[in-house]
Amino acid sequence: MGKPFLTIEEQIELLERRGVSRTEGERCALMREGYYSIINGYKEPFLEPVVTKDDLSDRYKAGTSFDDIFALFTFDRSLRALTFRNLIKAEATARTAIAYTFASAHRGQDAYLLQESYCSEQEYLEYNRSNNSYADELSGLTSILKKTRDKNDSDFISHYRNAHGSVPIWVLCNALTFGNIQHFFNLMKPNEKASVCKMIAESTGRKGSKLLGYFDVDEARISLEVLVKFRNLCAHDERLYCAHVGARKNVGYSKMIWMLERFLTEEEFYGFLRDVTNLVKNYLEVNAAGAHLLDDLGFPDMLSKMQQRINAH
Repeated sequence: MGKPFLTIEEQIELLERRGVSRTEGERCALMREGYYSIINGYKEPFLEPVVTKDDLSDRYKAGTSFDDIFALFTFDRSLRALTFRNLIKAEATARTAIAYTFASAHRGQDAYLLQESYCSEQEYLEYNRSNNSYADELSGLTSILKKTRDKNDSDFISHYRNAHGSVPIWVLCNALTFGNIQHFFNLMKPNEKASVCKMIAESTGRKGSKLLGYFDVDEARISLEVLVKFRNLCAHDERLYCAHVGARKNVGYSKMIWMLERFLTEEEFYGFLRDVTNLVKNYLEVNAAGAHLLDDLGFPDMLSKMQQRINAH
């Protein structure tokens, strides 16, 4: 049977029957945000798993209030907003370095559509240890580039197309997604990948740094894949605090932070660390009911490491 429609009052009564105590702002919060977004998205840490399984219906831990669930919802929203602001800075850093490096090596106006402008299949397999097919990734990328060049109606694309008869890669790149940029990097020639890493290190002030001076190509490939996935989680308003990405789902939020560092200046990165530290600390101090779930996800260890880096900085 399908799920029946429930009025706001019926939603509150359902939660109450399942063990969630009413709170003053519950009705307005459900009206603004919706039952599905709040409850279905953030109920898991507050459920009694054994009782829920036996009853075939959600049953909440004793003492759970709507405010406990809503606090986690709002914490995650704040974490997404904070993280997204810094991920788009990283996206811009990668985009600029890739477009500049490619344009410097390939001067033809449509060089980005030519197979010879990219790595060989053997070179691709050396760097991309995944199930992706070289032919599929290459044809997919060049198809997107051609479609963007010919069909995209953004003012900056159409201006170059109409005024100059072509769209250079440093302009075209601004109409590509972060995922497209990731695939572009995967397909670049090995020496050009290395140049991208060098430019990122230099542009963020990391070149020569004892801590982050050398940026390995394989590290860059893995980091870009992770950052793209986290960026998309933020952009699509999905759960962030407990997200794990990668082939084995082994990269969580705390691990992603140190990958992001490579693409930010020191000032940007340490500002980000301070903001995340304050946000998590405030949540842990005020919301005892949800603190254990951040413990389970390693947030206290993450905070400790972040604080050490802030103090050392």
